[in-house]
Amino acid sequence: MSLLGACAAALLGTCAVAAESEVVVTGTRLPLTPAGLAQNSTVIAQQEILDTQPERIEDLLARVTGAHVDAAGATGGFASLYLRGAENSHLLVLVDGVKLNDPTTTRGSAYDLSSLDVSQIERIELLRGPASAVYGGEALAGVLHVITKPVVAQSGVSGTAWLGTGGEGYRKAGGALAFGEDRLRLRLSAGRSEDGGSGRDAKLELDTVSASLRYVVEEGLDVELTAMRIARDSEGFPDDSGGPRLAVSRGKTRRESTDRIYGLRVAHGDASGLRLQAGVSRFDRDEQGDNAPIDGGVRFPVPAFTSDTDFRRTDAFASATHDFGAVASVVAGFEYQQEDGRLTSIGDFFGIGSPQDLSFRLDRSTRAGFVESRVQLARGVSAQLGLRHDKVEGLEAVTTPHLGLVWEWPHSRTTLKLNANRGFKPPSFFALGFPIGANPDLAPERSRNVEATLVQRFGDAGSTLSVSVFETRYRNLVDFDSATFTNVNRGRIVVRGVEPELRLRLGSRLRVHLGATLLDIDERDGLQPLRNRPETRFTGGLIADLNARTTAFVGVRRTGHFLDRSNPTGDIGMPGYTVLDAACSLRFGALSVRFALDNVLDEHYEQFVGFPAQGRRFRTELRASF
Repeated sequence: MSLLGACAAALLGTCAVAAESEVVVTGTRLPLTPAGLAQNSTVIAQQEILDTQPERIEDLLARVTGAHVDAAGATGGFASLYLRGAENSHLLVLVDGVKLNDPTTTRGSAYDLSSLDVSQIERIELLRGPASAVYGGEALAGVLHVITKPVVAQSGVSGTAWLGTGGEGYRKAGGALAFGEDRLRLRLSAGRSEDGGSGRDAKLELDTVSASLRYVVEEGLDVELTAMRIARDSEGFPDDSGGPRLAVSRGKTRRESTDRIYGLRVAHGDASGLRLQAGVSRFDRDEQGDNAPIDGGVRFPVPAFTSDTDFRRTDAFASATHDFGAVASVVAGFEYQQEDGRLTSIGDFFGIGSPQDLSFRLDRSTRAGFVESRVQLARGVSAQLGLRHDKVEGLEAVTTPHLGLVWEWPHSRTTLKLNANRGFKPPSFFALGFPIGANPDLAPERSRNVEATLVQRFGDAGSTLSVSVFETRYRNLVDFDSATFTNVNRGRIVVRGVEPELRLRLGSRLRVHLGATLLDIDERDGLQPLRNRPETRFTGGLIADLNARTTAFVGVRRTGHFLDRSNPTGDIGMPGYTVLDAACSLRFGALSVRFALDNVLDEHYEQFVGFPAQGRRFRTELRASF
């Protein structure tokens, strides 16, 4: 397991169950499986990633119940996840337990998912619902936890290499090398992917390098180190420009960013008794942008400008976990976080014929204490309790509770889950400090969620039918008010929803998934309507092991109509769309050949006004292991 995955075990809501082969659950620090967690979560394992052959992580997430993913065009644009009707900035994004949200950006700290190379991912965990009782700020609507390849457990030397190609400039290559012995585990990984390029409307180049090391000092005491570097270079039309289809100005925006992640963790004790953990992690982000102008259209023009962003976040934690067996388990600890962000933008923002320098620099610290427990109330009935107290510099202290109940009905295969949670998110540095629209008096965004989930298991292969009903109330959401040209706190917004989901395992060779998200979004503040919020989504997938060497996949997703806006059009209703993908894997011992066909029916649709999404495309990948 990588260092940052271990940091997550104590600080950021993952928890170790076994010393050598650890199982983690996003959403709690306690030893619970996803089935035993009161909150709603989805786990995408590596085998599913290999079987479905997604082009990028956005394709995987778009098949998850409750998640809506959009991107400005086929490639090169900012990719976001909107969870259960919430803003993209209301999702906490973790890589191996480290926060990637950047509060200096114009998007309220949302992270660009296209910066994550799907070939480097071991597992994805998505928690739906507020989780500030575990994670503090940013987890207003949910948590996306991306876990990269862990340090292998087996001894000796092993490795993997992959090479892929496809239409419209798609290329990828990479590999990983691992070494293990009784006390030492070491893993190195590197990968590069390209999409678009010469002659296309947009391009994306992504380079990822990572290293993980675990050393067992003695029985019960281990140290883990990790480092990762993600370099992203993209080019495309600006978001609100109307894209390749509608943009008046044909200039393209160029973005270059580099993310660096470092970490250290020390753990002592036994997961079945008392376990002490402490660690520190660091996230650095640099981005330079050469932003193309956007014609005013029916809104307001945006001049060409350059931007330079630097952001740093340091986290330190310590925790103690005690397991009392089947009766109860408790974890308590503290966290200290320091953030420092700077943004410089240069352009003729006021139309006076000469460029202006609009800059800000902000820093803030956060101190937090947390406690969480699981208590067995009766046979088949357990309660999950959590409480976290955060003091963000410059803001009033915030206390966020979590209460969950899991009731496994006796003599049946039925489980009832109930949970209530609260979330908060501090205002982003950009909303507080950027000279145009800045509002230093913004209050933290808040959320409250209640949810009930009924799970019915049937058959002996792990088939389940679940139905979740929830209501989430938001207040003080930060939005830009075009009438006053200022960032403001919105009034109340209420989201009610139903999520039915069916997972079937038919024999040993066939897996079927069907899911739906039905939302009712009630905006009660009289401001401009929210964009990118489809109220209906349906997903389906089938994975079939045709024989010992061949696996086939077919996936479909249907997104209902939604509202978007651009400078050429203003507010505009976007039609729904249906996308069908297919893939096939052939295995020959240590060698595998994988084929994928994106958008099989060549559906012509747009997730952003004027930005055509990916059309039909064939891809292939060769993978070898030793």
